[in-house]
Amino acid sequence: MTSTAKEVELKMASWGPDQHYAAQARNVWLDEVNKALVGKCKIVDYPGGQLYGPKDVHKAAAKGQIDIAVALQPAMLAMIPMLQGVYLPFAFDNVDQAAKAYSGESLAIIEKAMEQKGLKLLFVSYLDGVQIFSNKGSIEKIDDFKGLRVLSTSPIFSEIIAKLGAAPDTSIPQTEQYMALKRSVSDAMAQAIVGGYFQKSFEVAPYVSKMNMSFPTILTCMNLKKWKTLPKDVQDTMISIGQKQSAYTLAVCKGWEQKFTGELTKAGATITVMSDAERAKIKEVSKTIWTKWADENGKDAKRLLELNGN
Repeated sequence: MTSTAKEVELKMASWGPDQHYAAQARNVWLDEVNKALVGKCKIVDYPGGQLYGPKDVHKAAAKGQIDIAVALQPAMLAMIPMLQGVYLPFAFDNVDQAAKAYSGESLAIIEKAMEQKGLKLLFVSYLDGVQIFSNKGSIEKIDDFKGLRVLSTSPIFSEIIAKLGAAPDTSIPQTEQYMALKRSVSDAMAQAIVGGYFQKSFEVAPYVSKMNMSFPTILTCMNLKKWKTLPKDVQDTMISIGQKQSAYTLAVCKGWEQKFTGELTKAGATITVMSDAERAKIKEVSKTIWTKWADENGKDAKRLLELNGN
C-alpha cells in the first residue's frame, strides 16, 4: 500500500457488556490497531449487538455482510463442527489446558476449518469455565443430575448429561434462558461464573455448582476474502496485537472467576465445588461421546481428540 492509497475502513460487529474483561481487551486491540495503521486501515466497531448478536455474527462475517465478527465459539459449532474439538465437555481440567488447544497442530486444524467456511481467525479471548446454575439445589455428584431439566445449546453436552440421567432441553435459546428458569420451565443452565454474574443468572438459579464442564472462547475473526485483500503489514499488525490481548484474557479470566465467585456469594448464591473423584466419573462417561463425535467428523476431528481429549 502506498502512502497515497485510500484508508481502508473495516466494519466490526460486537456484542456483550463493556465491563467484561474480554470486551475491554477487544477495545484495547481496536485502539492499538487503529493507531498503528492510521492512514492505512481503520476498524469501526458497532457494539452492543447493533448489527448482529452472538447467534448470527459469524455467519454474517462469512458471507461478507460485515468484515470482522466478535463470535462466541459455542454458537459456531453448527457451522464449524471442528470447533467442538477445543470445546469438549469435561476434557479440560482448567483454562490453561483449554488454551493449549489453540496452539500448534490443534490450532492449525481449527484455522483450516474456519477458512473453509470463509473466516480468518484474528485472536482468541479466553473465558472462565462453564458451571451449572440451578434453582433446585447444588450438584455435587453424578446422581444429582438425575431428572434435572437442564437448558443446553450444545448437542454433545446434551448427550453427556442425558447419560448422567438429566433431561436436556435445547429448545430455548440462551437469550431466553433467564425467563425459563424464573418461570420454572427448567431447573438448571450451563453458564460461566463471570457471565452468570453480569447476566444475573443467580437471581433465578442461586445454586452454583462448579465443575469446569468446558471453557468457551470468543473468536475475533474476519471475512477471509477481505482479509486476503489486506497488505501483509496490516495483517501482521492485527495478529501481533491480537496475540497480546489473547494472553491478557488468559491471565485475567482466572482472577475474575475468583472475584465474581465472591460477588455471587455476596449476592446470596450458594457455591459448591464438585470433587475431583465425582468429576472423574463424569469424564469417563464423556469419553464415549467424544469418540462418537470424532468418528462422525473425520480424520481432523479424530486428531483433535488425540491432541486434546486427555
